[in-house]
Amino acid sequence: MEQLEKASRRRRTTAAVAALGVMSASLAVLLLASPATASVTIDPPPSPRAGTVDLTGTVGVDRGEVTSVLYVFDATRSTMSPTGADCSGNGVAGADDDFNRDGIAGDILDCEIAGVQALNGSLAATSGLQVGLVAFANQAAVADLDPAGSATFLQPGFTGGDPRPRVDTVAGSVTRDGIGLYDPRPFGPSGSGDAFTSAISVALSTLRAAPAGPKWIMLLSDGASGIDNGVLAELGQSDVRLRSFGIGVNATCEPAKSLYKMAAITGESCQVVANPASLSAGLTGSRPDSLNGVTVSIGSVSVAATVDAVGGWRARFTLGAGTYTATVRAVLASGVTQTAQRTFTVAGAAAGPPPGTVTPGPGALAATVVKVTRPKPTRDALPAKVTGRVGRPTPGLTPAAALSGSRVLLQARPTLGAPWTTVRSGTVDGAGKFALKWKPKASLRLLQVVLEPPSGYAGSAAAVPTPPISACKVAKRGGGWSVRCATTVKAGSVVRLLDGKRTVDRAKVRKGSFRVAGKGKVGAHRIDITVGKRRHVRLAL
Repeated sequence: MEQLEKASRRRRTTAAVAALGVMSASLAVLLLASPATASVTIDPPPSPRAGTVDLTGTVGVDRGEVTSVLYVFDATRSTMSPTGADCSGNGVAGADDDFNRDGIAGDILDCEIAGVQALNGSLAATSGLQVGLVAFANQAAVADLDPAGSATFLQPGFTGGDPRPRVDTVAGSVTRDGIGLYDPRPFGPSGSGDAFTSAISVALSTLRAAPAGPKWIMLLSDGASGIDNGVLAELGQSDVRLRSFGIGVNATCEPAKSLYKMAAITGESCQVVANPASLSAGLTGSRPDSLNGVTVSIGSVSVAATVDAVGGWRARFTLGAGTYTATVRAVLASGVTQTAQRTFTVAGAAAGPPPGTVTPGPGALAATVVKVTRPKPTRDALPAKVTGRVGRPTPGLTPAAALSGSRVLLQARPTLGAPWTTVRSGTVDGAGKFALKWKPKASLRLLQVVLEPPSGYAGSAAAVPTPPISACKVAKRGGGWSVRCATTVKAGSVVRLLDGKRTVDRAKVRKGSFRVAGKGKVGAHRIDITVGKRRHVRLAL
């Protein structure tokens, strides 16, 4: 299995070139079709006893690595308004919403602080993870998390004997002048720097000192500041993934704006949170853009795991005494799946269920799976018809009567990190099958199918596989024409351009594409690719 860093680098390179505007449309299709891989792990359960047993693990982290997360948030003057938001989420806007005690309750900065604290709490149970904090106005500063010495990163739940995690305390000390605790760090005079450029420069410098492992920036801002192209390129070439959150009615994730560019260049998403009071939910409910979902199975019982913002997962079962083997299956947005297994023993308990009991735990949702049929060859970058099946994941794919009539959505987007747009919807029939038709658009290059299940079942999604031949582009060439297509068949496969039964040109597949040339009517020709000794893939032009 390839290492996550190699896969992440491929995603970042693709998004970086696209964001800087130097990639042709045809090459973008080829690169975006490359499958990304990621490792998946299961933590050893800590002395489980009969009853509710939580299984945990990670996606995208190799064993022994440390995940480093920097919370990077905006303290510019614009975060002073609007005010009066219920940042605490207690249902009442008031003094409790003045998180930094600056006398202004419920402004955007307060909701950012509340969001950081909520996200930090949601990551506290994820193993092998450390967090730090950067805040910025015109200039940025990294927080010191140790009142006695110096610490840039700590475990998210570390209190050091204090009533609350130190990261939460330091986040609450941020005002528009600087970071108050534990070592005061001013932001510098107004107009003395470029907000996003300084924030990303400081964050990258901080993460370079972190140990080997996945590195994340969670960027919160209400602004539309620019970013230096050199710093943006440095971000894209780093091992860092950045997810951005635009806060307030004026925030935007438009492709030309910095919040989108910074996220997309790392293969991640930009999300707009128009209501600042919803930021905490938006942060804790987010997940890596490259991950569609995680399912955990013990025997024939499968539950959908909850996934945190950086790929930590948790699945709850009710188990009796006995020895069990759990299988975790991570489905990536690329269509690749990764699995891992762990065998463990559950000790008996007086009030526990009978030995050998395996049922979903309290609050757990039954897992579902979407399988999409590989589309037939097409001249478009994406297929016009998408078919497949939905059901329960074990054993294999089993149709479930409860899923009949469920809604399925066909969603498209132009590139990694961009929001998904629903382009068609349909329903599942009694056999678990679906068929969705739409009109492909040149601007949309990635497809997925999303299942909206009934109560008690979890939703699921699956990437639409790349057709064997797709994205064909015909261009005039001398007295005739040439056609260049993307293909998923292996390099070196022989390509023939046929006019009836006559071969008019030959080529070989190289780096995921081929080009052949012909004369006369384009529509009278076919493309034939020999795959191995017997199979042929054909496309009518």
